[in-house]
Amino acid sequence: MRNFAIRAFLVGTVLGIVTALTAGLLSHWEMAIKITGGIGVVSWLLAGLLSGAFISGDRTRANESIETAEDKRFRSKFSSVLFLFGLPFLTVALLIYLLT
Repeated sequence: MRNFAIRAFLVGTVLGIVTALTAGLLSHWEMAIKITGGIGVVSWLLAGLLSGAFISGDRTRANESIETAEDKRFRSKFSSVLFLFGLPFLTVALLIYLLT
C-alpha cells in the first residue's frame, strides 16, 4: 500500500508539472491553473466519495455493517491514492496562481 501511494504521489507530481508547463506555454497560464486545479479537485472529490466523507453517520454505520474487510481495504487504498494523486495538481495550480 505504501509503495503504491508513493508511486501515485510521484506520478501526480510529474503529470502536474508537465501539464502545467504544457498548458502554460501553449496557451495562457490561466488555462494551466484551471486544468491542474480541476484535476486536483476531481481527484479529491473522488477520494472523498470513496472514503465516505459525504454521507451521514447513520449511513456510514449501515455501510460498515454489510461491508467486507476486503471492500474496506479497497476503498481506503484508492481513497488515499486519489488524495495523494490530486495533491500535487492542486499545489501546482496554487503555485502558478501565486507566481502569475
